[in-house]
Amino acid sequence: MEKGVDTFTIAEVAANAGVHETSIYRRWGTKHALIRDACLHHADVALPLPDTGSLRSDLIAWIDRLVATLNSPEGRTVLVLSLSQHPHVVTARRSYWRRRLEMLRALFAKAVARGEFPRSADPIEVIETLIAPLYLRVLLTGEALDDWPRHEMIDRMLATYGARSTASG
Repeated sequence: MEKGVDTFTIAEVAANAGVHETSIYRRWGTKHALIRDACLHHADVALPLPDTGSLRSDLIAWIDRLVATLNSPEGRTVLVLSLSQHPHVVTARRSYWRRRLEMLRALFAKAVARGEFPRSADPIEVIETLIAPLYLRVLLTGEALDDWPRHEMIDRMLATYGARSTASG
């Protein structure tokens, strides 16, 4: 993040980590593989899935965390790096989102079991509808993420699907 993809070196990373360069090369092979894995790790750590006992409060916690991540320098860096069309990045990005969306499906499955969300509805439609405006603002319009009424949008989406709340959030 400090030096950019083109100017940082494996030697600097090794020195900062207190390991020999060969340890990094043995594990990752290239600095691009190291960057990819660092970005994926950051995204996983920065965006844990909540389990509050309520779909609404889970979605609020998750979307608030997404906004915080996208507002952070690290989150912006990961996002910019993930936009690369390099085949390894494209594969990693698709794999990450496939895995992330499956995890979110599990969050909705709990909500279905609690009677909060209809079994016949597609939870990925909800997620895509909620996050698309955030990525639009970050990548295209430059509008502040905090200005988008995300909690109200969660309520509208849940009402559209006839979802009911089992706990307030």
